[in-house]
Amino acid sequence: MLLSGSRNLLWMIPLALLLTSPVWKPGVEEFLSPHGNLKVKTGNSVPDKSFVLTDVQLSRYENGQADLVLHAARVQSGRRGMDSLLLSKVDALLFDQGRERAHITGGEGSYDGDKQILTIVEDVAVIVKNRYELRADALRYLIPYKTIKTAADIFFKSKDFTVRGTGMSYNLASGAYRVGGRVVSDVK
Repeated sequence: MLLSGSRNLLWMIPLALLLTSPVWKPGVEEFLSPHGNLKVKTGNSVPDKSFVLTDVQLSRYENGQADLVLHAARVQSGRRGMDSLLLSKVDALLFDQGRERAHITGGEGSYDGDKQILTIVEDVAVIVKNRYELRADALRYLIPYKTIKTAADIFFKSKDFTVRGTGMSYNLASGAYRVGGRVVSDVK
């Protein structure tokens, strides 16, 4: 006989479970399924590295001396994480060889850590230690070159003269500046 013996009975148990599964399977699935408000995360398995900080002070040092001290009311990670920061209510002190050279304030900004560029927009004001004052809608501070650049309309003044133009480059280390576009100057 074909179905006799313990060896033949061994394959009959899985066959019986398979044939009767429509009866018992829904009850087992219900028992094993998670209950409650469980959310399963699918898709990207990379952890979220974004952050938002308030009332922040960031400092950058070069050769053991202060190079940049930046205060911001709010700092948020950019698209590239820590290499890109978005800033609100920026107040920055710029240094050259440990000596304070300029003070920059502005509304919004960003810091690109790869290129080492601080960009500030929205009512930007720069006061240089030798009492020059620069106002512009936007500017960039190129940290490795110690240079402030803008392509926007500028208003640059000191106690002896005022200059209006479009675009400017100012080197903190040498004090050299260049104004572009149509330049209007008033000398006192």
